[in-house]
Amino acid sequence: MANFKPKFDNKPLVGKYRIKTLCRDPVYVRLDDNSSIGLFDDKQGNALLWTFTPIDDKYTIKITGPTERYLAWNKDTNEVSLVQEKDNGKEWLIQRRGSGGFGISVPDGGRVVDFNNKEKISLNKRDANDSNQLWLFENDREPAPQRQSFQTEFFPLSIKDAAKEKYDIIVVGSGIGGGVLVHDLNDTNFRLGERQSKKVLLLERGGFTFHSHCLNVARPVDLVNDRGQHNDFFYHKFWEKYDLENTDTNNWGGGLMYNLGGRSAAWGLFVPRIHDTPLKKHFSDTVYNDLRNTYYTKAERLMNLSFPHTNKVHRHVIDRFNADGPAAELDSQIEWTWARIASEFQTESNYKFAQGAYSTIDKIFEIAQGKDNGQPNSGDSKKNLKVALDAEVYSLVMDWSQTPPVVTGVNIRTVEGECVPIYLEDKGQVVLSAGSLNSPTILLRSGGDEWRKNIKEKHRALQITDHDIWLHVDRFTYGNPADRDKYGPMKLQTYFNVKGQTERGIGLANMSIDSSSFLPKGSAIDSQIPNFIMAFILECPLNPGNTIRIDENGEPKATINRGEAATKEQKEAMYRMTISAIETIEKSLGAKFTKPPPESPDNLIHGGLGIVAHELGSLPMQGRDGNQGASLDENLKVVSDICDGVYVCDLSIFPYSPEVNPTLTLAAFAIRLSRTLIERKRFKPRDPNHVCVVNHSGGTVYARLSNRTKMQDNPKLHDESPAGAQLRTPNEGEIEDGEVLLEAGDVVEWERKKDVIESLFVRRKKAGEYSDTRPIVLSAFPGAVTVIGIEEF
Repeated sequence: MANFKPKFDNKPLVGKYRIKTLCRDPVYVRLDDNSSIGLFDDKQGNALLWTFTPIDDKYTIKITGPTERYLAWNKDTNEVSLVQEKDNGKEWLIQRRGSGGFGISVPDGGRVVDFNNKEKISLNKRDANDSNQLWLFENDREPAPQRQSFQTEFFPLSIKDAAKEKYDIIVVGSGIGGGVLVHDLNDTNFRLGERQSKKVLLLERGGFTFHSHCLNVARPVDLVNDRGQHNDFFYHKFWEKYDLENTDTNNWGGGLMYNLGGRSAAWGLFVPRIHDTPLKKHFSDTVYNDLRNTYYTKAERLMNLSFPHTNKVHRHVIDRFNADGPAAELDSQIEWTWARIASEFQTESNYKFAQGAYSTIDKIFEIAQGKDNGQPNSGDSKKNLKVALDAEVYSLVMDWSQTPPVVTGVNIRTVEGECVPIYLEDKGQVVLSAGSLNSPTILLRSGGDEWRKNIKEKHRALQITDHDIWLHVDRFTYGNPADRDKYGPMKLQTYFNVKGQTERGIGLANMSIDSSSFLPKGSAIDSQIPNFIMAFILECPLNPGNTIRIDENGEPKATINRGEAATKEQKEAMYRMTISAIETIEKSLGAKFTKPPPESPDNLIHGGLGIVAHELGSLPMQGRDGNQGASLDENLKVVSDICDGVYVCDLSIFPYSPEVNPTLTLAAFAIRLSRTLIERKRFKPRDPNHVCVVNHSGGTVYARLSNRTKMQDNPKLHDESPAGAQLRTPNEGEIEDGEVLLEAGDVVEWERKKDVIESLFVRRKKAGEYSDTRPIVLSAFPGAVTVIGIEEF
């Protein structure tokens, strides 16, 4: 089912409008005290209304009111003035520009209305990037009321209400990249407290279609009893197809999902890491070490990486695969294990539900249900994360007066067809997480032809690529039908090395036994008979023949064809592994396949591009080869030769197509980027005899440290405490003797004797109350840091 595609409302402008500049500090066209045309802010809310009247393909623009005076142009003086109805120069050409705003020009297009002066308007030549030449027309039409729904109840923020504020960070898209990023940013804001937190806005093009991953919700009755995942059932219900050109569509099966959570609502949940060898080859030492030593682990923890329970029968089968596989493919480094899945299958705690399949929806929805999302009874709580749905970011608002141009906001194309800008605070940042097609599209729409040419030709951009997938599909029967329940579904994976191949020598094999693969259902078989799917993923460099262009309607058209083909050695290795697996299943499970094994490597099926939604690389980050060209630096920031203040965090960022599902790696990059945008400072005591205490509980607490050695007991703020921090004196009767009040993010130190463990007593202050009466107790060590976290309460 194709989703609704918003389009700009390009109907003729008829009626009364306010004329506003499209820039971070917008001003309106109105008259000064001498009745001359000027540009003024509208803090009083009384901006002048102008009446637009279409005449063929042009317009007249008249002051609304009893006077009959019109905006008019004079090409001799390049001035805009007011004239009477009988005078010439009253007709204007008004056209939608590529970034979403309007241009106002004289009928021959030779001069456009410009606000470069910031105090008055004039005529000038059209700028290649429409710098200081974009306008918006505001009216007082109210949107139609919406029926009550989960979306209106928990995500009530409208685009126009969101546009009333400025933000430190705007995140575009809520899939794995944007969703994980926002999750971690929100967690950091919570820990750091109000003084240090950043105001974050998440903009999602789609609506609240799914409330969790599709496998966590009701499914059609004929699928529930199946052993497959069948997430593709929902994927194909809600996907939107690419607009392709110069592409072999017979080999393409990809699509887009516009909804909260993006494609994380229906992804296949496989979370392997990139193998160490290609990871080190394609990324710098800094990135390699960050992922391998820190951020892979954080991403796995976030995504509920789990393994099924291993019974003796499973151990026997896996051991047979690991004995037979390497024997069939020498030096292959085959080691079959349970497939790494982003799902909590079961919990050991009574009356606690397993978290199930991971999607970014869950955390965003949890935040929306909290008191900080603008719901009734929210009190005076600060809303540092806001979420607006049905908000398609069309382009970026750029300040072209600076070199490089600096992003100052985003332009939203609303479902009503309007262009609504939302602006950043000074030195704010935009993170594009709209996917490998839409993130570069947003960037391309934001400037003129030379801007687009520079991005494409100098920065290896737009080469959207998918990796090769090869597979063998069959079905089998058990000699003893009862064995089907005994063994149950199995999903296994292994890396493999192609002997003698130095380039692209590492691949990933996934084996599904009586279970769905990560592949679309069309690649599987009738589930009433056990199935067997052997799938191989190979590394692929970005394809320079692939590209994305913006058509005459401002929409993206993609060219996506296959990259480098699998080598003869790779095909032969995959074939031998397939034959070995079939023979092992026959021997260890007592199974019989329904058709003969493949006779040669040519009998392996070449999977279509896009079938697992891994198309990537359209805005690649800097890899190990510094001469290769890149759109992003190692911190995912768009390089300064393009613009400043823009980051990217989606599958666009990969400098090559890896041999694995890239989702876990993207999640790791998202957490890493979050810690770049808002630093989580690690404190150290100033002295080995000091106990350092950090309040990361998200609220106000009262803390008291024991003093076993009778040292001086006056706490002091840490030297690196956040700006504005101070030790507050609580109200009389509010605290007990020796307690100190700590706001979220505060860092304090007590002097104590080295090697003597102290006890930290902590009570949490409740809203409208003083505190719990019973404290929690933490161990505190001189020379170390004691963290007060939310889990303590």
